[in-house]
Amino acid sequence: MPSSHPSMDVNELPSTKSIQNRDSNSQKTSGILTLLNLWKIGSKLHHDLRIKLVNSLIDSRIYYCNGLLAGLLSKDQDRLQKVQNSAVRFIFGRRQYRGTTALRKSLHFLPVKNRIHFKISLLTYKALNGLAPKYLANLLHRRPQTSNRLDNDKTFLVKSSSHYLKNKGAFSVAAPAVWDELPQCLRECPTLKMFKSYLKTYLFKRAYGC
Repeated sequence: MPSSHPSMDVNELPSTKSIQNRDSNSQKTSGILTLLNLWKIGSKLHHDLRIKLVNSLIDSRIYYCNGLLAGLLSKDQDRLQKVQNSAVRFIFGRRQYRGTTALRKSLHFLPVKNRIHFKISLLTYKALNGLAPKYLANLLHRRPQTSNRLDNDKTFLVKSSSHYLKNKGAFSVAAPAVWDELPQCLRECPTLKMFKSYLKTYLFKRAYGC
């Protein structure tokens, strides 16, 4: 007997926006509570130990599954960025209302927005090179080459039709948008290890202007 439920396209999860909001809220709440507890013992901790605690208890939670946060509203990204900023202040023992850009840079921490781009770019590279599930690869299409196109770069992806633009968090929308912004030398990296290394360097320079 056929199911009464219509089939669902993996690219059109109806709850993508709610998932994004739930995940960002969960990450923020969890991060804040952990930081409050860490501040209670912070004065007794060595600088290097603070870094390890932030990496394992805060940073890992912000980074975990952040590819799902593609297309998140700027205000929601800012909320997660505030958690990372607070974690950086904890590492250096500084209270609120102090700038953190230079401190993040010294720790080699990518801002939240750049981390999301890192995760999307990495997943896109894997999908295009047979290192990701096939259903993800099927969502991506390389831009066809034409004789009258001045820029005939075969590494570009076709951007999704307007049907999907309402859902910027969908992989088929986020992946081409992020991927096509990368330099051609990055998109043509022959190995995953090289791609990850160059990508982080590129995003770091882009974030901090160095």
